[in-house]
Amino acid sequence: MNPQKKEHIHSFLRAFLPALTNAHQYTISHQLAISSIEAAYTLLLEAIGRDLTLPIVIVEDRIVVNEEPLEDSIYNSRFIQFFKSRGIQHIRINHGITQEELTSFVAMLTASRVLPIDTQTFPHIQFGKVGLGFKTGEEEQTEADEAEEHATDEEKGAATEEGRKTAQIRRYFENIQEKDLSLMENVYDAIKRNQTLPDCEISDAVTEIITAIKQESAVLITFSPLRILDEYTFTHSTNVCILTLAQAMALKIKEELLHDIGVAAMLHDIGKMFVPEEILNKQGKLTDDEFELIRLHPQKGAEYLINKPGIPPLAIIVAYEHHMLYDHSGYPKVSNNWRQNICSQMTTISDYFDALRTKRTYRDSMETKIIMDMIAGMTGNAMNAILAKNFLLLLKKLFEAQEL
Repeated sequence: MNPQKKEHIHSFLRAFLPALTNAHQYTISHQLAISSIEAAYTLLLEAIGRDLTLPIVIVEDRIVVNEEPLEDSIYNSRFIQFFKSRGIQHIRINHGITQEELTSFVAMLTASRVLPIDTQTFPHIQFGKVGLGFKTGEEEQTEADEAEEHATDEEKGAATEEGRKTAQIRRYFENIQEKDLSLMENVYDAIKRNQTLPDCEISDAVTEIITAIKQESAVLITFSPLRILDEYTFTHSTNVCILTLAQAMALKIKEELLHDIGVAAMLHDIGKMFVPEEILNKQGKLTDDEFELIRLHPQKGAEYLINKPGIPPLAIIVAYEHHMLYDHSGYPKVSNNWRQNICSQMTTISDYFDALRTKRTYRDSMETKIIMDMIAGMTGNAMNAILAKNFLLLLKKLFEAQEL
């Protein structure tokens, strides 16, 4: 496959994900869904080109087209995750597909995770519903019904009102995280394409998180410590936003400041867009030159945000200061009389906690208790003692009923 063909396929995959997300979040007739499907369709035609068909096969964690694996990317990972969740292993899109047909396909995919039995109704799209190790929605439901049938009366009683409430809470916050994951993909894509940041969407996302934390303070326990590697930067940004807002609200910080704090925490790592991806995901030890590029990301982030309309000034400060540390032992290096913003200090703590809680290519995730002990050992030097103790107390309250 020639490089241009590969690039067309990658471009289609990048555009198809927002189409799926917008159709799922809103409706298939919403303008955002319509415009994103239209963009995806245009790129799909380029990807098919003069060929009769575009065969896409998911083999483990890779996308294979015409028996040739595509390079790994955040978009490929998200594409695989989405179609695996629906039990789809292979898709064949044939020459002659119309935009209306693609729209119908998106509508079917986003209507429910349990696909109807007769789904092969598209003249130019064929796909396999069941791949290696995947179950249909009907099989999953059958397993759930059998488990419920064999449960004891005591187990059924324990899973009544409290269990339903917990499940509802988890679904609610998982939905928030899924939407914000898509938002951060759009933010980073806008930077790559030198487009305007979606500041209104960022603002709405932060508002929703603030409301959610107010309604259910146990929000933090809903997030798994293991996440797909390629999604790390996007998911990490959302988690740091949630953790920092939870800190601020526990400290009774004024309501009118919470929104700016949330936006600042959400965008704290924006400078990593200017660091080569192979360095960010390198498994071995970084060279001195590579680490220097990493150390530049706070400055790059601040420089990028400084002239962006709709972005609060606090976001510029936090992007610049979040690796500075309380005793100025981090980076960038500043004078001893530099006064680090309290929001930067809270973001540093959130950033440290979520980074260690997440599995990466070069290390496994760490247990929450171990991270808490590490934070306790850093109080008064690398971390503000009052803020660190507030964070640890918050975690203790949130996780005391959980097995850490």
